[in-house]
Amino acid sequence: MQICSLMVVLSSLFFFGCGGDSSDDNKEIPNDIETDFPQIEPLPEPILKITDISDGYYGLLYDAGGNELKINKNQVLLLQDGLINELNSNLNEEQRAMFKELHSNFTDIKQPTDIEKVLFQNVLLDAMISSIKPQLQDKYFPPFRLFRHHTHSLFPISRLTDYQWILDLLSQRSLLSHLILIPPQETDNYIDTCRENDVPIPPDWGSTLWQYRGVANIDFLENDKTEVWAYESSTVQGSCIALPRWDIRPEEGINEISLLGIICQSKTTGKACFWDNLSKETGQRIKGGTDLTFKISDIKNGNSLGENCTRCHRGKNVFLIHPETNLDISDDYNINPDVRYQPISTQANWSNPAAHSELGDGACASCHEIGALSGGYCNILRNAANQTMPPQPEDPTNWDGAAAFYGDHIQQMINDGCPE
Repeated sequence: MQICSLMVVLSSLFFFGCGGDSSDDNKEIPNDIETDFPQIEPLPEPILKITDISDGYYGLLYDAGGNELKINKNQVLLLQDGLINELNSNLNEEQRAMFKELHSNFTDIKQPTDIEKVLFQNVLLDAMISSIKPQLQDKYFPPFRLFRHHTHSLFPISRLTDYQWILDLLSQRSLLSHLILIPPQETDNYIDTCRENDVPIPPDWGSTLWQYRGVANIDFLENDKTEVWAYESSTVQGSCIALPRWDIRPEEGINEISLLGIICQSKTTGKACFWDNLSKETGQRIKGGTDLTFKISDIKNGNSLGENCTRCHRGKNVFLIHPETNLDISDDYNINPDVRYQPISTQANWSNPAAHSELGDGACASCHEIGALSGGYCNILRNAANQTMPPQPEDPTNWDGAAAFYGDHIQQMINDGCPE
């Protein structure tokens, strides 16, 4: 008899998926049009392209095959220049001239530092992508947003006013809207939308309404320590779960929460909302120890996150739970929705696609559905098969497909796109 239990991981991983391809990608540029932006000094060819980025979570980037892409500070300008040149082929002559002039104005004002170059060229790239055909925007925006998010860690900016000359230049060209570190002028209505869909709203971090559930004994991200916290509203059916992930390096005097994802789900509507400890104003992580506090309204959410949470959080339930661990709080909290979950987000590629395997359709779906396959979700399936599933940690089924009962279904998922 197979033991049925709730699936797999509450991982709070945040992903952003890549768009499709287009026959316009290789459109040639007329020979009489200059397309190269002025360079302060010649740069070598990058070893990869921004469009190689397919997924990302918590500062890690991956290609479509699930291989980690390591991008350091020395590569950022090379990658930006490469994408600028690639996008030129998709702009008309007037647009190319406009962006070339803007780039020249930027370099003529003063000798920019590397962080100023990165900041400006991210704005330039956002504006260029916004100017191309919609189907090409779907190709370029997802990997670019992941890349831009990564540059915020490599080149942190604490005060935008330190770069007032760039703000003035962008304001003169009506391009400030492409500088994502500037808080939007309109009110962020994400919390209101979640509330309208009967999703419980999480308390501000540091509130005594959050209940500590212990340290997670299973963590696929292998953080130094991952805590489990939960919240249940007295008026709205559903629950919130937060996973503070600690960075502990005693030799460097570091002992702090560095990553903190929060997900809330309605029991009645199945709608789910997402938050991460990224400042809306600076894009930087809000870190701290046991005294860490921040307002939910001050951090990024499903409308503004660069990494796409739904690349991992998919299936019947937004909460992907390790059975028989302290991540499974189903005895005390409403974490099982009455209907299949759907994410709340204005971002078009945030979705919960149809299942790869419906409940009962295959050995691995004996107790739960298998969500649509993606790079991030396949990583979860692989780790679960190797460590926690079925819920007998001393004898996991293993991803190699050798297990008699589960092997055929695992091989089917590998054949359908999951890496071996």
